[in-house]
Amino acid sequence: MIPYQIRSVQLINLVRDIKNGTLIPNAYFQRNLVWRDIHKKELIKTILLGYPFPLIFISQGGIDVEKMTATSCIVDGQQRCDAIESFIDGDYKVDGRFFSEFNEAEKTTFFKYEIPVCEIDILNTDTQVLDMFKRINRTSNSLTNIEKMASEFGATYFMLVSRLLADQIEIKDDISEDDLTIDPNIPSDFIEWAKSIDIEYVNKLLTDERIFSKRDVSRKVNIQYTLNLMSTYIDGFYNRNDKIEDNLNIYADEFEIKDLLVNNFELTSEIFLGLDLNDKSPWYNKANFFSIFIYISNLISKGIEIDLEILKTRLENFEFSPEYKIAAKEGVNNLKERQLRDRLIREQLNDLIS
Repeated sequence: MIPYQIRSVQLINLVRDIKNGTLIPNAYFQRNLVWRDIHKKELIKTILLGYPFPLIFISQGGIDVEKMTATSCIVDGQQRCDAIESFIDGDYKVDGRFFSEFNEAEKTTFFKYEIPVCEIDILNTDTQVLDMFKRINRTSNSLTNIEKMASEFGATYFMLVSRLLADQIEIKDDISEDDLTIDPNIPSDFIEWAKSIDIEYVNKLLTDERIFSKRDVSRKVNIQYTLNLMSTYIDGFYNRNDKIEDNLNIYADEFEIKDLLVNNFELTSEIFLGLDLNDKSPWYNKANFFSIFIYISNLISKGIEIDLEILKTRLENFEFSPEYKIAAKEGVNNLKERQLRDRLIREQLNDLIS
């Protein structure tokens, strides 16, 4: 049994530890910050009313006997801690007031609020920490399927490539063993490979706010989208997300064609961005974008030269027939609709690519 103790910690001490770096809120296994202001405000109101606060789980980590310091990390409670810290920093108002507008007595009461904490006596790098995070969140309705999948398959090659393309993994030149934001389970050869490739355009495109909202990115929607693009590149069209988990398992330890795929996606992204379409273009719609991305990607795979000016003109004047519009609005991820959009695109564009 892993030793742990439950005690209360004053809010001021929790925030102080986060700000001075002895408590890490964004460890590698954490989800992205997804709370909206309305959720943050409700939490702050809970504190101001003096109501009970949900338990926060913290792994105590190891002690640096030379520096006489200890670094802990939050296992569960990141969103709540961010809500508190951002309120103190003045990011939003609660009941019409910023924290800076509180009087001294109000600030003192706020800082003295007692937060229940479960301190787990385990190293931050221990694999059991990640397992605890998964178990705590496994039955949570607040986690989407892709967030659970990103955690479950986080260090597999196929998932790592998708996270890299979707700009949701950071590759640093110098990685410190004490940097808890870096997943220690990422293979060193993957890190070296990631440093050597060029993904400027694909990173830009797969985080483009004309396609993916900030909330989409925070909820890893663009990772699932990227996984589907990758799986379609490999397997052709299929129904919904059916091929994703298959490929996550097949390419768990190695992904032999990763260079070929990444180079193709980088060229595809460069071409699409080079079209410089109007910000309101229907091709930024997720279903339309998926179809045109795969279409351009297939042309590149066949070595077909693409005339950007002709392609841009044809996309701007594309005839979105009633049949196409339905396939881009209803059941957009079904096999039938994906195939239909692809066929209609090819019918209008294939004779225009030189």
